[in-house]
Amino acid sequence: RVVSCRARRRAAPAGKKRTMTETIPTAADYDAALHGVALAEEHNAGRILMRGRDRAALLHRLSTNDILRLQPGHGTRTVLTTPIGRIIDLLTVYALDDALLLVTGPEQGGPVWAHLKKNIFFQDQVTLEAAGRAYGQLALYGPAAAHTLARLGAPDLSALPLHQHRTVTLAGATVIVSARLPIGGPSFTLLVPAAQVEAVHAALAQQGTALLDTATFDVLRVEAGYPATGHELSTEYIPLETGLADAVSFTKGCYVGQEIIARMESRGRLAKRLMGLRLSAPTAATAKLDVAGQEAGDLTSVVISPRYGPIALAYVRSAHAAPGTVVGIAGSGARGTVVELPFSE
Repeated sequence: RVVSCRARRRAAPAGKKRTMTETIPTAADYDAALHGVALAEEHNAGRILMRGRDRAALLHRLSTNDILRLQPGHGTRTVLTTPIGRIIDLLTVYALDDALLLVTGPEQGGPVWAHLKKNIFFQDQVTLEAAGRAYGQLALYGPAAAHTLARLGAPDLSALPLHQHRTVTLAGATVIVSARLPIGGPSFTLLVPAAQVEAVHAALAQQGTALLDTATFDVLRVEAGYPATGHELSTEYIPLETGLADAVSFTKGCYVGQEIIARMESRGRLAKRLMGLRLSAPTAATAKLDVAGQEAGDLTSVVISPRYGPIALAYVRSAHAAPGTVVGIAGSGARGTVVELPFSE
């Protein structure tokens, strides 16, 4: 198999982009995610437990979504934003009986911890607890994902609503299973006690689960139009430009960065939009776009898809974001045709 060496590197911190050549998937793993079941290791995501009476109120005022409405067993995505509405990190939040469990982007546990800590004031009854070493994190994708979990003793989770979670027993381990954005079919996040990760991993492997490498997952997530830390998620961009409307509440009231985001929503005008590009040839993963010699946006991710050929994610200026628009790519002879996300035949 051919895999870009740079694709194996850890994600860059938020606000910094990785520069990498196009990534090429492993065929068997790629097919498993779309037609069977595949597993991705996500141990480098940060995991933080927020406890105390004011835990929801604190996260509510620091991020874009309505955290106060969450009930145990439910979850949501929310964005930590700067005072000017730029993305610090995209979090998935799970409401437990006595805590909020936050899952950060890759390698963002430390920065998110520091950001939360500095915003806890003397009157706030909130404590933070590092959970990265207490839990391992796996992702299960593909149309057979729910059936695979059921064969290991879980109930039928195929209809579990997005981000809701259940506690189940898998291979003797008590595992938090939540529904996540799909690839290939209903997909799941597994939060596994650290001491039992290997046992759960082995049990899934015995069920014929393929293991996704970084390059293969990158192709699948670009096809689906999902933004990633260090590429589309950084302090250069605003959640609405990134298509994260599900992570933003327009009725919750004030939070850090709310004024900028609310103004953009009320005016219905975005400076740029995250779009797909069908490329005429592979190119570097970060570059400026142009139309008739004028800057038209930024290329953020490039992969070679077995189904679609060379494709990319890019922030395209709204004036040039209509599907079918052809953009040039600086420093390359390649051109890109703008398409809506996700990619389709």
